[in-house]
Amino acid sequence: LAALFSQKPDFEGRRSVTFHNQRDFVFFRHYRYQFKGEGTRCALKEIGPRFTLKLRYLQHGTFDAKEGEYEFIWRPDSQVSRKRFFM
Repeated sequence: LAALFSQKPDFEGRRSVTFHNQRDFVFFRHYRYQFKGEGTRCALKEIGPRFTLKLRYLQHGTFDAKEGEYEFIWRPDSQVSRKRFFM
């Protein structure tokens, strides 16, 4: 994420980034805002990049690929019911 955002604390940009979690997905959207008129109203324009991340596994504790304890692992046959969410 550091490559997307400026590291200068006095940076005066007009960008906004949204991370939205919904139904075991994380949506990433990138916007630019513009002031209309005398600066009292604002409008958002989506400029990209945008992408969606799907939860594949959820690991308990610190990351350990070989002996880690997994709380959830996604399997295609587990998509029968959409009533249960893991995140």
